[in-house]
Amino acid sequence: MRSLTDTLPARADRLVVLLPPAQTQPEDYVAQGFVAALRARGLTADVQIPALDYTHVMARRVIELLDTAVLAPARAAGYREIWLAGISLGAHNALLCAAAREAQLAGLCLIAPYVGTGDVIAEIRAAGGPRAWAASGAGMADERVFWHWLARRDGQAAPLPLWFGTGAEDRFVRGQKMLAELLPANAVHFAPGRHDWPTWLSLWNHWLDHGPLARAGDAA
Repeated sequence: MRSLTDTLPARADRLVVLLPPAQTQPEDYVAQGFVAALRARGLTADVQIPALDYTHVMARRVIELLDTAVLAPARAAGYREIWLAGISLGAHNALLCAAAREAQLAGLCLIAPYVGTGDVIAEIRAAGGPRAWAASGAGMADERVFWHWLARRDGQAAPLPLWFGTGAEDRFVRGQKMLAELLPANAVHFAPGRHDWPTWLSLWNHWLDHGPLARAGDAA
């Protein structure tokens, strides 16, 4: 699978993986200023942008491809932290990966996530919300896998750091609000905007300024 990379002169110990939204290419992250925003803050992180798309989701190859193109090579290269960040379908894929490979990740940045088809969202809502739905033993397939993972994080002593942000007028906001209910208030950010690049860049900037990479105080 094709990937774009942006690395520091001396390789960092941290890798930030940007997973693209649907119908986009890795180059769009660059053109829209996401890599430049990270570099402007002097954060010590290398960047990888794999060309993961909807065909891989439909073929149920997301975990396989992230294993072979991202996680295994990153471990072999000596990265100590791997952060997944994704927009829309990219955030969906980040959640799929985290549900299966949590121990290999340092955290997630979910921007305007596509959290599932309308029938799955309706199923979860009809059961009384994600926690009640997960406790009922509902079937585990497709996005239901990461909804189970999200709903069962409460009992973990140190759950994987997860940050979520979206535009208040995002077209997927109803399902996104159910996701937000599963997270601490300081890990949720609603901003003005729709499901578009300007809103996504604003949310990315917010995470870079206030999220765990900024709090680490680790600048180049």
